[in-house]
Amino acid sequence: MVDVLGIVMAGGKSSRFGREKLMAELNGRKIIDITVSNISSSSVGKWKVAVSPNAPLTLEYCRKYDCILTPGSGYPEDVKFLLEKLKRPLLLLNGDSVFIDPLTINVFLSRFNGRSMTAVVKDGDVAVNIGLNIAVPGDTEDEIFEFKNPILALNINTTDDLRRAELIASDR
Repeated sequence: MVDVLGIVMAGGKSSRFGREKLMAELNGRKIIDITVSNISSSSVGKWKVAVSPNAPLTLEYCRKYDCILTPGSGYPEDVKFLLEKLKRPLLLLNGDSVFIDPLTINVFLSRFNGRSMTAVVKDGDVAVNIGLNIAVPGDTEDEIFEFKNPILALNINTTDDLRRAELIASDR
């Protein structure tokens, strides 16, 4: 087992979605529950859900999990806050990245060599961050790890993304 703490990032404003997207359902399950199930079924030994005042319904719902409260100042600021508070490498999984399954997390973790990492897929010549990272305190440059499955890049940011995810999930 790799010595990182898993963090599901669940404190965003959901401004493009129009309501708290992690509380929306994808094929009968809350988005946050899908992501938590994926990280908890991976080889990450310990994990927490990072919540913020930006998403009060998500914060309340996630009390059933091991949570950590972030200021909700923005993704980079919240990651910095978590690194300073927890003082260890963190595997970060966006709460809306429902197709990053335990196998994907395990493959990513298996490549961890003590340096910060970002998982991407290619869209033509452009590398698209899929919402899976390892942040290491004091490390300012990320190694890039490329996955080939473009579905991994589908984060649920809009209701159209949710409909697309529903179609993909129903085909699986």
